[in-house]
Amino acid sequence: MRINLTVIRLPLVPTIVAIAKDPALLRSLAFALEAHGYLVKPFRSWDAAKDSTRGAFCVVLDNNLPSDDKVAWLADREPGVGTVLLAEGDLGLAGRDPGVIVLSKPLAGPDVLTALATLKTRAK
Repeated sequence: MRINLTVIRLPLVPTIVAIAKDPALLRSLAFALEAHGYLVKPFRSWDAAKDSTRGAFCVVLDNNLPSDDKVAWLADREPGVGTVLLAEGDLGLAGRDPGVIVLSKPLAGPDVLTALATLKTRAK
């Protein structure tokens, strides 16, 4: 008897989709996260990024995006993809959803990495 197997190769590097209007913030996030082994896909709007979130580990979303982008993010969020929201306050989202972590700006060096580590432990 012959069994045909299909091998699916999963990416070894977790993918982070970063969405921010500010190109300097995108470059900074990409540099910091790639230095720690993540693959970063940067975008300047949710509309441009939403098709890239499939299979991503996490979306890092800057709160300075237009309101429509944030509403679309909440409506279109793919289950199982964590979210780190960079905001000036907690926006009332903190603790509501274990897949969402709100970080208050200004950020300290390891803040985003700590949030990603927290999402990893919650996903187990």
